[in-house]
Amino acid sequence: AIRAKKDPARQPGQRVNNICAVILAAGEGTRMKSETPKVMHNICGKPMIGHVIKSCFEAGVPDIIVVAGANKKELECYFKKEFPEKKIEIVVQMKRLGTAHAVKTAVCSKKRMKKEILILSGDTPLLTGETLRKLIKEFTNKNTGGIIGASYTENPEGYGRIIAKKDGKVLKIVEEKDAGPEEKRIKLVNGGIYIIKKAVLEKNIRKIRMNRKKAEYYLTDLAEIMAKNKEAMDFAVLPHSELAGVNDRVQLARVSKIKNKKVLEKLAKSGITIVDFDTVFIEGNISVGRDTVIKPFTVITGPVKIGKNCIIGPSAHIRPGSIIGDGCKIGNYVEIKNAKTGSNVNISHLSYIGDAEIGEGTNIGAGTITANYDGKAKHRTVIGKNVKVGSNTVFVAPVKIGSGCVVGAGSVITEDVSPGSLVIARARQTEKKERFKKKEK
Repeated sequence: AIRAKKDPARQPGQRVNNICAVILAAGEGTRMKSETPKVMHNICGKPMIGHVIKSCFEAGVPDIIVVAGANKKELECYFKKEFPEKKIEIVVQMKRLGTAHAVKTAVCSKKRMKKEILILSGDTPLLTGETLRKLIKEFTNKNTGGIIGASYTENPEGYGRIIAKKDGKVLKIVEEKDAGPEEKRIKLVNGGIYIIKKAVLEKNIRKIRMNRKKAEYYLTDLAEIMAKNKEAMDFAVLPHSELAGVNDRVQLARVSKIKNKKVLEKLAKSGITIVDFDTVFIEGNISVGRDTVIKPFTVITGPVKIGKNCIIGPSAHIRPGSIIGDGCKIGNYVEIKNAKTGSNVNISHLSYIGDAEIGEGTNIGAGTITANYDGKAKHRTVIGKNVKVGSNTVFVAPVKIGSGCVVGAGSVITEDVSPGSLVIARARQTEKKERFKKKEK
């Protein structure tokens, strides 16, 4: 029997050797009204361009060129930190002359470039690796010079309309501001994602003329030029929900909510109960064990690891570097930062546990604080197993509490406590009887 070769476009993360990605990220994002470059704005704990790059890697496209502008330094710093082992090349578009000029800048900057080029924007963080793999597969199967990622939508406002023949060949892309009444009724829209053969791109991109009103070269003009040269591009229908771009703070919030919901759905499908999808927020990388319940108004910022059978929230805040053991309860108005707990630890309410280690079976009373900062450096608090901590206790780090101890309510602990001890560190109550009793006349 002949075994069919596996399609590389269908294998998550498997390298597609003949494609490189060009990510357009030079836009100033003036509508964001921010000193932060648009593509560096955070969505679910990661700059939006980070989501785009991650999707490229998942699609098997590790060779990436990012077209930057004045934001080059910020991008360089981020790439070195987030993708230290990946080679991401940054090309600077010295003058902002439009999307076609940006692509041309990237292509001209590299002598040895892949035969096929994936072009996409750095402000589309909802785009998934799975969708890119499907686009690559369709491009390969159709054996075309170029393909456009498109979508159908009932509300095409704001998108360029794709004019195509019945056989799927694209005649042109009409931007909304240039569209007539008939064209505006078209529901097939441009997603701003392209795969084009390098030779075809080099031949046709130089024919794009400057738009005199905007003094820019539009990549969308490429579709009509290629059609006139009898090299018309095809289009592939992609999920419209993944093509949303971010141009202002309203869109940033909207896309962040969609991305967060996808994260929560993935957790829920893996055996975690999310009580309210509208009020639980996840940022960064997190791992959660089965049968854990995350209650409303909880914020978790990774990297964080939470065990199984835990109850988190309501109104809890778990910050980076935290590891929560199995069967723990992290209750309302509890903040945990860079702390590790053993199994079956209860921190039920109104506590701050930062830079700490808590042994299994320990109960932390309401209002407990680990005072971890001395004004110069952070210090750790280590609490042993099966410790009972009374309400309104302050641990002044660095300090160690042995296993089996009982800490009296209202204590301020500044010294280490040996195992099995009762420790009380508060001023003795003094009563002056009848001091303010009213004298009878």
